[in-house]
Amino acid sequence: MNKTELIDKIAEQTQLEKNKIALVINSFLDTVTESLSKHESVTLIGFGTFKVRRRQARKGVNPQTRKEMTIPATDVPVISFGESLKESVAKKKKLKAFITSAVSKGKKAAAPVAKKAAAPVAKKAAAPAKKKK
Repeated sequence: MNKTELIDKIAEQTQLEKNKIALVINSFLDTVTESLSKHESVTLIGFGTFKVRRRQARKGVNPQTRKEMTIPATDVPVISFGESLKESVAKKKKLKAFITSAVSKGKKAAAPVAKKAAAPVAKKAAAPAKKKK
């Protein structure tokens, strides 16, 4: 799922305008990026924690010249996932989305629309094998 598909899915579930959802998602991403650039962690309970980890300097090999080189130390963003997300993925269960806050103008968000069950597909009878002459 990419960002556009995420926006479409949230719009479908909340019945909010896509441009407002895009604004919120972009603001979220900017805020997380800004916090990480300041080496502050961002924790979303049940989902995960975004943080910065220091990668130590190490020795490596240049694949073109085969010469040994030193790779400098650097800071890298990491995410450690929360237990409930790990359990949900491991058990292959869908997370239930509960929208508890009121949407604009005091209207409550609609519950996620249940997907219609796919009609069972009848198995085709195997065609009789042709006899070789």
